[in-house]
Amino acid sequence: MSSPDAPRSGSRAEAKERTHAGLLDAAATVFADKGYGAASVGEIARTAGVSVGALYAHFASKQDLFLALMDRRRVAEMGAARDHLADGLPSALEALDRQVADTADDERAALLGAEAWLYAVRDPDFGADLAAHHERLRADLLPLIRAERERRGVTWTLADEEVAAVVLGLFTGLVQHRRLARDTVPADLYGRALLALLDGLATR
Repeated sequence: MSSPDAPRSGSRAEAKERTHAGLLDAAATVFADKGYGAASVGEIARTAGVSVGALYAHFASKQDLFLALMDRRRVAEMGAARDHLADGLPSALEALDRQVADTADDERAALLGAEAWLYAVRDPDFGADLAAHHERLRADLLPLIRAERERRGVTWTLADEEVAAVVLGLFTGLVQHRRLARDTVPADLYGRALLALLDGLATR
């Protein structure tokens, strides 16, 4: 039999999760509208409808909040990629192409990405944190690269880690090009390029 405190404890945990998610949503809005440098924790807290103290109870700093926001997107994108690739690359091409288009056409994601790169160039500490974020992206991608190689029964002419870095770079580059000049990135280009890349790297 559950204790009388269990529902209240559950409610507190749920409220904490809602506050955490609300702060990330508010941060995404404020960072996109104001830029990282001009954004303040006070404005983010006001946008989320909480106190500055409540913000600091969830995030140690503005930088920590920004990195958590990027990490939330990483988890969502890589989760989608894992689902798409469950049955192998050929069956995932349409979904992966759509993921490129959706990411490129997301104005808020574009602004946040630009802010991250710009601030990383200016601030070595943030640059180190952004590099660690990209390493986590590559680590997430690595099992998918390995599984595709094993599914094909081949070896790559590059190490799995290098293939993951190239695949990630291809995604990022095509997203950026599509944002600037949509017509230069046809809807099926990412999928076709991935197939060509992996076919070219394969040795039996």
